[in-house]
Amino acid sequence: MSFDSSLSSISALSKTTPTVLASEPGAGESLESRFMSAVANMSAGFETQRGDIANAAMHYDPTDAASAVELQTRLADYSVGVSMVATMARKAVGAVEALLR
Repeated sequence: MSFDSSLSSISALSKTTPTVLASEPGAGESLESRFMSAVANMSAGFETQRGDIANAAMHYDPTDAASAVELQTRLADYSVGVSMVATMARKAVGAVEALLR
């Protein structure tokens, strides 16, 4: 196994990291507050999307196959998104628990 000499300079890495982080939105916030803000924004988006799907389900024509397929597609996309956020939250909790051990 060979050693990559470009990785030997940790000080060079620490000099470039602040500029990368400073260019991101919310750079002065803690990781916890950024995560909570992202989860809250996703939750609000999912609630809006859920309301739209529920409204479409109340008003769709069951004899029209195209509207049924569109409703099913919207519901599937919603389900995948909610599942992804739940998985991210579970993984974040697992990572924090591992760091605290």
